[in-house]
Amino acid sequence: MIIALIMFFFKFFLFDVALAFDGVESPLSNWQFIWMVATYVVLTAGGYAINDYYDIGMDEINKPDKTVLRNKIPLSAGQNWFFILTAVGLISGCGLAWVLNTTTLYFVPVFVAALYWFYSTKYKRELLAGNITVAILAALNILIVYIYFILTFHRIQDFPVSMFSFINKVVFIYAMFAFLVTFIREVIKDIPDVEGDKEFDCDNLPIRYGIKNTKTILLILSALFLLILGYFGYYSIGLKKMYLMYYIFIILIPFWIYFMRGLYKANEKKDFTDLATLLKLYMLAGIFSLQMFDITNAWR
Repeated sequence: MIIALIMFFFKFFLFDVALAFDGVESPLSNWQFIWMVATYVVLTAGGYAINDYYDIGMDEINKPDKTVLRNKIPLSAGQNWFFILTAVGLISGCGLAWVLNTTTLYFVPVFVAALYWFYSTKYKRELLAGNITVAILAALNILIVYIYFILTFHRIQDFPVSMFSFINKVVFIYAMFAFLVTFIREVIKDIPDVEGDKEFDCDNLPIRYGIKNTKTILLILSALFLLILGYFGYYSIGLKKMYLMYYIFIILIPFWIYFMRGLYKANEKKDFTDLATLLKLYMLAGIFSLQMFDITNAWR
């Protein structure tokens, strides 16, 4: 649901408005865009299924009450649903690429499915590799919309010339934010799972460097993110996006400071689980800020 929400927000509050400003027709029809969103939602569902399958041993130690496989459905269902959903997603993605007549788009769903497979079977157990992979997948939720729009512009023989630079900046900023917030959240999620992860020879920051040192690393990254967020708020003033500036300084920055305070004080397993949930809410708050780009007519 969050992935679909991200994609629709970028279509309606960035691309549609920017293209209308330049008087350029959208290269994707509404049904083609819905097709694209459905493709990557299905691929993501397959990724979650295979991740649950390979994590079953760790999950039964770390969160036995929330484990679905073996408790409610057979273990084999995780692997079976991965192959079914991934096959459907790949066929759907290739079908859309054929309809859009864009060869490069055949490889995008394959790349996404491969990331989910290698994350679950290999990267999750390696130092930083799993965290970075999930962070890349979070950024891809934004970049995929950009890729599909940009690569299909040739079909209509038109291009948003004056708004192209602006689109690039916004996509880069939000993709970077998605990457950083997701990376921090993934490291936090590793902390309460240390017991089960150790049993299955995982290597991550809490296991290798300890929880205290991991918290220090996270606080440094969080402070860096806060500085970047502050700069983006200042940058939005130059864009004459005053509503966006208010949203950043009144909601996003205080929200992040509250998170950092909670991270500094966190000691128990529940504290880190609550922080991971809080960051999921923060991602939603960040997505909602896209609406601020459509409030003012001062685009440049």
